[in-house]
Amino acid sequence: MKINFRNLSFLATYITLLYGATGCNKSTILGSGLIPPGDFVNAQDTTLTGIIANNILRYDSSILNGQNAYNKILGSVTTDPVFGRTHAFVYTQVSLPKSAFTFEGTGQTLDSVVLSLSYSGYTGDSSSPQTFRVYRMAETGFTIDSNYAYNKALAYNPGELLGTATVTPLSLRDSVSVYGTKETAQLRIKLSTAFGNQLLSQKSDGAFATDSSFRAYLKGFAIVPDTNLGTNRNMIYLNLNNTNTKLTVFYKNTTADSLRATMSFDQYASAHANYFTRNYNGSQAARFINTSNPNGDSILFLNAAPGLFTNLTIPGLENFPNVLINKAELVITQITSGPSDMNNIFIEPGSLSLRQYTNGDTTKIPADYYTGGGAAYFGGTRQVITNFGGVQVVQYTFNLANTMQRFIRKLDPNKGFKLEGYSPLYMDLNRVKVGGSNLSQYNIKLRIIYTKP
Repeated sequence: MKINFRNLSFLATYITLLYGATGCNKSTILGSGLIPPGDFVNAQDTTLTGIIANNILRYDSSILNGQNAYNKILGSVTTDPVFGRTHAFVYTQVSLPKSAFTFEGTGQTLDSVVLSLSYSGYTGDSSSPQTFRVYRMAETGFTIDSNYAYNKALAYNPGELLGTATVTPLSLRDSVSVYGTKETAQLRIKLSTAFGNQLLSQKSDGAFATDSSFRAYLKGFAIVPDTNLGTNRNMIYLNLNNTNTKLTVFYKNTTADSLRATMSFDQYASAHANYFTRNYNGSQAARFINTSNPNGDSILFLNAAPGLFTNLTIPGLENFPNVLINKAELVITQITSGPSDMNNIFIEPGSLSLRQYTNGDTTKIPADYYTGGGAAYFGGTRQVITNFGGVQVVQYTFNLANTMQRFIRKLDPNKGFKLEGYSPLYMDLNRVKVGGSNLSQYNIKLRIIYTKP
C-alpha cells in the first residue's frame, strides 16, 4: 500500500520517499486493534518504516550498585550464542552482633562456619550447576556510603580461598533446617576451618571491639562464580537485606554445645556491591555494536541494563502533516534463528523502556506515559504474537500519540528515543533480539492513525 495522505498531497511525495511503503493487510505483526472500528470513518492509517535504529554499548553511570541496592545478581553465563558471556560477582560485609562482642564461655571449639546469602530466584537453566567461591576482600575503603561502578571489579585476595559451593537453582529453592529451625531459601557456603578458628581467636578489645575494628580485620567477602566453565547458563538473585544473609559460627565450649554466633548483614553499616560484566566477542551481537551506521542496524540487541541499548531516530517526524493523531504505536518485534538462539533458556525482558532524548544524553519519559494514565497505556510490556512464518515470538508496543502530536506542533524537539530492556532489578541478564532498520516485515515500525482537523 502506497502511503496516502489524500488531500494533503503537498507532503505526500516527501513522506513516501522518507518512509517507504508497507502492506496494508491485517498482519500478525501489527494487529488490527489499534483503534475502534467506528473511528475509521474519517481516519487514515499509515505505517512509517524509515526509522534509524543503532545498537549502542557504553557505561551507564546512573545504575545504582551500592547504598540501598540490596538485590544482587550472581553467576556466570558462557553459553549464550546471541549475546555472549556475562559474569556477576557479589561483594558484601557483615556486622558484629554488638560492640565488644565475645563468644560464650571458655574453651570454645569450632564446629563449622557458614556464609549464607538469602536466595530470591534465578534466570536461565534451573538444573545447570554453578560453582561459587568465597574470598577475603582486599579492597581499600570499601564503605557503605559509596556507589561503586558496576564494571569495576573490587579487590580480593585470590590466594585466600575461604570456601566453595556447587549448586543449581533447583537445589536452592527449598527452605533449610538449621538446628531444627526452618529458614527460608538461601545459598549456604561452608567456609574453611582455619578461617573459623581465626574468628574464634578474636578478642572483644581487638577485632571485635567495634564494627570499625571488625572491618579493619575483615574487609568483606567476595563471592565469585567460576567463569571458565563452558557450561554456565544461569544466574541467581540474592537479597542481602534479609535476616538470612549472615555469617554464622557454630561452636561449643567446655559446658555447652550447639552454640552459634551470627554476624548479619546490616543495611546501615555493611558495604555491598555487584560487579557485572558482559563480553559480546564471538556472539551474534558483536558485529552490530557501535557501528554508527547512518542507515541503522538491521538487527537490534536489547539487554536488561547494564548492556546494549538502541538509539532510535525518526527523521523528519516533526514535518508530518498538521493532522490530529488518533493513535501512534511504535512496534518492536522479536526475530529468531530458532532453537540455536536458546530463547527457551535466556528469556526476554518482561518489558522494554523507552525514553525521549531532550538534550545530549539527557532523556525524559514521553508525555504519553502521563497523559494516558501510566504504564498500562504507555505500553512496552512483553506480548506473544505469531509472526509471518507461523512462529510465536515476542513483541513490544508503545503508544506515542501525544508525543507525535507534540512533534507536529513543535512543542518538543524531535531528538529521538532511547530503547532498552527493563528489569525491576538494578542489573539483570534478560535479553531479546529484534528487527531494526530495513529488515523487511520485521523492522521496527511506527503505525499512525490520524484525521484531518
